[in-house]
Amino acid sequence: MITTLTDTTASAVEKKMMEMRETFGATTIGRVLTLIIVATGEDVDGPVEAAVHASHEHPARVIVVDTEPDADSSGLDAEVRVGRDAGAGEIVILRARGEILYSLDTLIMPLLLPDAPIVTWWPDGAPSSPVHDVLGSMSQRRITDAASCEDPLATLKRLRRGYASGDSDLAWSRLTNWRGLVASVFEIPPATTPSSIRVVGRQEDPSVVLMAAWLEQALGLDVEITAPGAGEADGPGVLGVHLTRGDGTISLVRTPGKNGDEDAIVMNLPGDESGQHVTMPRRSLNELLAEELRRLDPDEVYGEVLAHAFSGIEDAAVYAGGKPDPQDRVLADADAVAEAAAEDAAGHLAAALAETGTAHLVVTGGSVGTRAAAALPKALQAAVKKPADIEGLHVWWGDERFVDPESEDRNERQVRESLLVPLQEAGMPEKNVHPMPSPADGVSREEGAAWYGQQLDLAGGDQPFRTRGRAFFDVLWLGMGPDGHVASLFPEHPDQRETGASAVGVDDSPKPPAERISLTWPVLNSARHVGFLVAGKDKAEAAARAHGQIDPWITPASAVRGLESTVWYLDEAAAKDL
Repeated sequence: MITTLTDTTASAVEKKMMEMRETFGATTIGRVLTLIIVATGEDVDGPVEAAVHASHEHPARVIVVDTEPDADSSGLDAEVRVGRDAGAGEIVILRARGEILYSLDTLIMPLLLPDAPIVTWWPDGAPSSPVHDVLGSMSQRRITDAASCEDPLATLKRLRRGYASGDSDLAWSRLTNWRGLVASVFEIPPATTPSSIRVVGRQEDPSVVLMAAWLEQALGLDVEITAPGAGEADGPGVLGVHLTRGDGTISLVRTPGKNGDEDAIVMNLPGDESGQHVTMPRRSLNELLAEELRRLDPDEVYGEVLAHAFSGIEDAAVYAGGKPDPQDRVLADADAVAEAAAEDAAGHLAAALAETGTAHLVVTGGSVGTRAAAALPKALQAAVKKPADIEGLHVWWGDERFVDPESEDRNERQVRESLLVPLQEAGMPEKNVHPMPSPADGVSREEGAAWYGQQLDLAGGDQPFRTRGRAFFDVLWLGMGPDGHVASLFPEHPDQRETGASAVGVDDSPKPPAERISLTWPVLNSARHVGFLVAGKDKAEAAARAHGQIDPWITPASAVRGLESTVWYLDEAAAKDL
């Protein structure tokens, strides 16, 4: 049975689901897990069908989150399926639109099965770091599918940088039968290590890349990837594996098939060219999902192969490298610094609004940052060509003190009246203001950081934050402490080593208050224009060091650069040691 609810709430959905179970005599006793499907594309039916098939092997409560972030209004519609329409489980399809997307975790919480594992699956999109996603952080298993993304290899690279135990990808699941077959023929006597290995498939196919990396890691050999030749099968996935040994070559090649039914592998062994056929159809989405749900323990081999396939970034200095050298603007005092920064930022933001209709600004705290924020509305009003353009402006924060929302320590509180109110009066929607969470939101510091990272991903930042040479923010303002810290990334502080997440919860800050949330190195380095707002003689020594070698561990301020420009706005006192 299927029931539809419009303009509803999560609690109303839960109540309706209980009523339907009672009506049909269904129970949740046999449910072994909760499967959350985050449907970011247009196809919801495909993943739901796969979940229904998988439920016969793994009875589950399936929660599908179908998002519409650009909707004019906010609200929640739902579809509840129980009985034969839901396979051996129950299905809830949540169609969330507008601002409700900013609280997906609270939307999901009432619907989770108690004391059951949680699996989150992104069928057609992948967050930059699944474990740091709000829904991923509550899951024991996190499943992505790089092959369904716009740039599969770039997606795998981002997943490698944000990898955590419990992550998996369907590109790896598609190799299960291939890996079993290769392992079995490898043992055919005489079982000797091959001298060369060749994998046949498309260079950009994630399964092909992972197959080559698995063989390289297991056998310590360089593996060649070649495109299929004339007369060979073509299409996605691994199409052949050739292992050359001293006694000849073991060849495993997928048959071209008829009408696309490539359901067999032709196996030729040294001394036996008869071409044995091994039945191995391409695996369906249903089979892949069922396999992933079959084992909820971490797939450590996948993590090792992913790390072998793509090099990680151990030194945060890499994020700032290869960009234009910083420029200095030395001004008379802090007020002049604020005015100059506001004027330049307004020009960059106006250009972005005119070009794309959207602009993203990151503001900072501190006395100079607060003055610059106060000067920005007037400067922006003079810079924009059409007043309506202001509707596309978004405001973010580089860091925030994890304190009460009305505390004077809050960066957001300091600019509320001087920046946010004037911008909203000029036409910027309230939903375009993205403050970091506080304890009043009912989340921990770590949960707040994960939530903020998710908001950045939803706004489109997931790819730029994990792909060097791309920018998401148009203007990013940073202050600097006398110790050289930026945002809430402090010298020699362990929290600054977090690069997999977009935001990190900082504990034991050297500067009070002790608890904070901060953007991380890859995110801070994803801006077109970076402005450092620095005033005071106590900043002079740190400013001089920050102008030297990029060294995030000792001098964090040296390790943030804009893709197009980096400008240090300094008063004369702060610039005296340059």
